[in-house]
Amino acid sequence: MKIGPISTQLQAAVAQIHEQTHSRKADAYLLCEATLNLARELHDDAAFIAVAIDYALVIDQQGYPDRSINILYEALQLAQSYHLFKEEGRLLIVIGRSVYTRAEYSLAIQAWAHALEVSELANDDNTWVWAKFGVGQVYDAMEDHATAITVLTEAKKRADELGDHELLMHVIFNLGVNLYREQHYALALENYQIAQTYAINLKFDDEIGELFFRMAEVNLAEDRIELAWQQLDQAEAICTRTHHIWALANIYMTRGIIYAKKGQFRDAHLELEKATAAAIKSGAKHVLMRIYLTQSNIAEQEGDATTCLNTYKQANQIRAQIYPSDKKQQIAALEEIAGISESPGRILLDLANSAQLSNANLLELSELICKNAIKILKVDQASYWNYSNQQFIKLFRFPPQEEVSQDESISTDQHPSFSKSILNGDLIIAHSVRHHQMTWPLYAEHFLAQNIFSVLMIPIRVGNESRGFLCFENCNSQHNWTSNEVQYASQLALVAARAISNIDLSNFLHEIATLNAKLVQNNEILEQRVAERTQELASAMDHLIQSEKLASLGNLVAGFAHELNTPLGNTLTASSTLLEKNNELIEQINIGKLKKSTLDQYLAESSMTAQLIERNARKASNLISNLKQVAVDTASSKIRYFNLNQTVNETLITLSPSLKHKNITIENTIPPDIHLNSYPGSLEQIITNLVNNAVIHAFTEQKNPTIKINASLLDLDFTQITISDNGCGMSDSIKSKVFDPFFTTKFGQGGSGLGLYLAYSLVIGTLGGQLQLETTEGIGSTFIITLPNQAPQEQDQGNNLHRH
Repeated sequence: MKIGPISTQLQAAVAQIHEQTHSRKADAYLLCEATLNLARELHDDAAFIAVAIDYALVIDQQGYPDRSINILYEALQLAQSYHLFKEEGRLLIVIGRSVYTRAEYSLAIQAWAHALEVSELANDDNTWVWAKFGVGQVYDAMEDHATAITVLTEAKKRADELGDHELLMHVIFNLGVNLYREQHYALALENYQIAQTYAINLKFDDEIGELFFRMAEVNLAEDRIELAWQQLDQAEAICTRTHHIWALANIYMTRGIIYAKKGQFRDAHLELEKATAAAIKSGAKHVLMRIYLTQSNIAEQEGDATTCLNTYKQANQIRAQIYPSDKKQQIAALEEIAGISESPGRILLDLANSAQLSNANLLELSELICKNAIKILKVDQASYWNYSNQQFIKLFRFPPQEEVSQDESISTDQHPSFSKSILNGDLIIAHSVRHHQMTWPLYAEHFLAQNIFSVLMIPIRVGNESRGFLCFENCNSQHNWTSNEVQYASQLALVAARAISNIDLSNFLHEIATLNAKLVQNNEILEQRVAERTQELASAMDHLIQSEKLASLGNLVAGFAHELNTPLGNTLTASSTLLEKNNELIEQINIGKLKKSTLDQYLAESSMTAQLIERNARKASNLISNLKQVAVDTASSKIRYFNLNQTVNETLITLSPSLKHKNITIENTIPPDIHLNSYPGSLEQIITNLVNNAVIHAFTEQKNPTIKINASLLDLDFTQITISDNGCGMSDSIKSKVFDPFFTTKFGQGGSGLGLYLAYSLVIGTLGGQLQLETTEGIGSTFIITLPNQAPQEQDQGNNLHRH
C-alpha cells in the first residue's frame, strides 16, 4: 500500500507548524493538536506523520504526557504500515527523545536501537546520526560523560560528512554539555559558540536561548559571575518567548546558585521554587533531581539541616526512579547499540568463523578461547587445560597471574573423582568452589592463591574422547552462574572441540604429506601406512554404530532376563511340587498302603502340574525365540528376506519389558503382506532408537501417550514406514539439529545424543534409504523412513552414505 501526498487542506498548517517548532512552541503545540485531529478526520496519514514528528519537539511544555506520546506511537504505526523507513526512523528518534526527557532510559534505548536498524534499511545516514546522538544523551544521563563524548564525537564526524547543519548543531551542542561535565571548560565553550552560530542561522530560537544558559554555566564554573548573569538574562528572555520550559528550569536553578554564592539565600530559594515548578511542568525528572540537590547544598550552607535532609531525600527518590537496579544491564545494552562493545552472541559467532581459529595450533587456540571468554562471559579469568598422560595440564590463563606457577596440573591419581567427572563429560558449575563436592579438594592447591570464589568447568570432547576442559573463574566474590553463561561456556567448548578436530586433521594431513614426500624412496611402505590410516577413519563410524547396537542389545537382554524370571520360576516351583508328590506315591507303594483314592488324587494333581509346567515353558520358549531372532538380526550384518510386520512385532516384544510401566500405547498397523530383502537387524535398531526417543523426549504431560507404526508400498521398488507420536513435538531450532551427533535435550540426564544420529546413519548408509522428520511443537512428531525393497549390497553402503 502506497501513501498519498499531504492534502491541500492541511499543507499550509503542516508548513506553519514546522516553521514555529523552534520559535513559538505554544502556538505550534495548539496548531499541532488541531491539525492532528483534522488529519484523522480526513484520513490524511501523510499529514499526520509529518505533524507528529514536529509535535514531538513542542510537547515538552506539557511535560511529555502519556497522551502525547501515544500520538507519536500512532504515527509510528502508520509509517510502519506504509513501509516508510525514513519516516519510521525519524519518529523513533523523537519518541526516544520524549521518553528520554521523562528519564525513561530503557524505552529511549529501545527506540534508538530500533532507529539504528531502520536507518540501515532506509540507507538513511541522517537517522543513524540522530540515533547515535540519542545514545550519547543516555550516556550523559547515566553520568558516563567520557563515553558520551566518544559516541558524540563519532556522530559529529558522520554529521560533518552529511553537511546537515541542524544535526551538527545538536551534536556539537551536546558534545559541549559533556565536555562541561568533564570540566573541559574551554572546549565546552568553543562547542557552544559553534552550535549557537548554527542555531542563529537556522533561526532555532529555543536552542539559542538554551545555549546562552549553557555558556552561563561554564562562566559560572570559572567565576565569571557577571558575564554568567548577563547570559542567564538573555537565555530567560528567549526561552520565555519560545516557551522552552525545560531550559527555564535550568536557568532559574543556575540563577539560584549565583544568589547563594552572593549570600542572598532568600532570593536563591525563590529562584529554586520557580525552577522546581518549571521542571515539574516539563516532566524533566533529571533536572528536578539536580534542583533538589542544589536546594540541599544551599540549605547546608545556611545551616538549615531540616531542609538540607528533606531535599536530599527527594533528590535520591528521583534518582532511584531514573537509575533502576538494572543500570548495569542498561549500560551493557547501550554499549552494544553504540558499537562500543559487541554482544556475546556476535563475539562467539565471529570467533567460530575466525580464520585465525582455523590455522591455530593448540597453544594459540587456548589463548584465543580464553581471551574471547573474558569478553563473552565477563569473568575475571579464563584458563584452558589439556588432558594428556593421565593428567590435566594448564596450557594458558588470561589474564596471566605472575604469582601463580605456570606449570599447574591436576593428576587423575590425586583427584580421581574430579577427573572421572570431567572425563565423563560432566559440567562442573561451582558457585562456591569451597563448598562444591568436585572443587573443594582442589581449593587449597589451585584456587586459594588466586582468591578464586567461583568456577565454571566445561569439558572439551572430540567424539568420545576427552581432550581437556575450559575453566571460567570469578575472583574476590561469589558469582552465581546463569543458564546463559553456561550456554555460552558450552558453546566455547564446542568451538574449541571443532578447532581441535581441525588440528587433528591438519596433523593427519601433514603426516600424509610427509609420507607422500617419501613416496619415491619407499612407495610400498607409504601405501601401507595410508591404507592403515584410511581404514582407521573408515571404521570409526562402524565402531560407533556397533557399540550402540551392542548397548541396545544389552538393555534388551537385561529386560528379558527380568521377564523370564516369572515363567521359569513358575516352572521350577511346579516341577519341585511334582517331584515331591512322586516321592510320596512311591513311599505309599513301598509300604503297601496305596489306595485308589490316593492314586486318583495324585493323577489329577500331576496332570494339572504338568499343564502348568508346559504353559510356562512354552511362554519362556516364545520369549527366548523372539529374543534370539532379534539378537541374531542385531548382531548380524547379513541381508535376508523378511516380513516387515513380523519383524516390527518382534522388535516391539523385545521392548515391552522396558515399557511395561510407562503407560504408553504402541500400535503396529503395518499390512501383513509387505516383505523386504534388506537388513532386519539394522531396521530393528532403527525402530528401537525411534521408539526410545519418543519415550524419553516426547511424552511429558500428554494424556494417552501413543506411538503409531505404519507402512505402505510406494511402488514396486520402495516402501515407506512412518513412526508417529502425539507428544510435545519439537521447535524449529531443535528439529534442525536433531540428527546431529551428540545433540540431546537431556544432557546430563541419560541422553547420549547418538540415538537419532545412529538411526539416520543406518537408514542412509546400511539400508540405502531416506529419513525425514515432520514435527509441530505441542502436537507431535512423525519420522518418515523411505527404504528400497531391495537393500544395497554391503560394498555399496559406504557409497550411499558418501553420496548423501
